[in-house]
Amino acid sequence: MMAAIVIMLEAIKVGVSIGDACRLYKKCKICDDYKYLKNFPTRGGRMSNRTKRKSYCWDCKDRKYEKILGPKQEYSFDTSVLDASKEITIRGRDSSNYKFENTVSYDKAKKLVEEGAAGIFHSTLIHHFFNRKTLKAFILERDGYTCHYCGFYGDTIDHMISKSKGGLSTPRNCVCSCEECNSEKADKRYKEYLEIIKLRLQQPS
Repeated sequence: MMAAIVIMLEAIKVGVSIGDACRLYKKCKICDDYKYLKNFPTRGGRMSNRTKRKSYCWDCKDRKYEKILGPKQEYSFDTSVLDASKEITIRGRDSSNYKFENTVSYDKAKKLVEEGAAGIFHSTLIHHFFNRKTLKAFILERDGYTCHYCGFYGDTIDHMISKSKGGLSTPRNCVCSCEECNSEKADKRYKEYLEIIKLRLQQPS
């Protein structure tokens, strides 16, 4: 209803019919403003139709990845709901924003939910909240671009329990890190590397 009113007002303002206004105006999914169609980038590709526009306006182009998926109220986070006798289906979106669907073990699904990376839809289906880009953006913003290990500026993320040792890409297992600490820690154990950093800081400069 509100959308129709906005379009009618815009039509009156520019002196065109409501039908033309519906074709000339579009709502940006990020800023939620109705704007003239030419304020939206065209869809790419050699054979693309110039009349088809992207869902975000030029002003919001650099903000298209800032909306990070978060837990929704309809999801459950009680892992006792999961069916331990079956494989669990996991759904989400990848870094290119394409939908994906895979199956994971009960143990992995339980861990993803417990570590804040997924929510339970029903006993054999979970929804993954993050992809590689959105998880990195979330961790860096959460930790204030400060390296978890040395306290200096960081713009990468590190797995406290490395992937080679079974660690997952989840908010609980990932921290902001500078490139030096990230490469130096590699697949060392978390507590082992903290001791290395502690000894280094105790040494006189």
